[in-house]
Amino acid sequence: MGRNRISTVVFDFGNVLARVERLKICRRFSKHSPLSPEEICSCIYGTEIEYDSETGKYDSRGHFLKIKESILAEEGWSYDEFCGEFKDGFERNPDGEAALKYAGERARVFVLSNTTKLHARWLLDHKELSKIPELFIFSYEVGVMKPDEKIWKIMCQRGGVEPEECLYIDDVKEYCIAAEKLGFNVINYDINSGNLKKELHKWL
Repeated sequence: MGRNRISTVVFDFGNVLARVERLKICRRFSKHSPLSPEEICSCIYGTEIEYDSETGKYDSRGHFLKIKESILAEEGWSYDEFCGEFKDGFERNPDGEAALKYAGERARVFVLSNTTKLHARWLLDHKELSKIPELFIFSYEVGVMKPDEKIWKIMCQRGGVEPEECLYIDDVKEYCIAAEKLGFNVINYDINSGNLKKELHKWL
């Protein structure tokens, strides 16, 4: 596709705009549980707990209570502790941030992410990042998550765009394949490569 035909760049959040260290989060949680960090990861990720929280079945406090029960956590573990420990698993990704700013100078910018409200809050609290995108599609708000095609269709409807004019960036290959089948141009991003701005230059 010619570079002049891309009107919109769509960023995933986790491991694109920010690095998410799941095992680091579970290490923090393990201070309150008899389970190992690895066992805690298995209890949370890829399970109903993750799916239900990221499709808005319950709020952040409900997410905490489900995790607390699942990992046999001590009774005294508080919601405020949980929030702090959860956020400790997020780190800024300078490469993703530079690409976001570069895209914002040349195209419309959206964010589309499988996420909980607490997860999304990390991004929204970083004003230098959150002020650039004009549209945020978070799975917990729309009730559907990737790779369900409905989430991309919701984004196109709300943003007034067609897939063919969008460049979609995600670290998960499965989601890139799903987006490509819908007609999106895609970049399957590796957070360790450090070259996203350079990749965008080919398109914008």
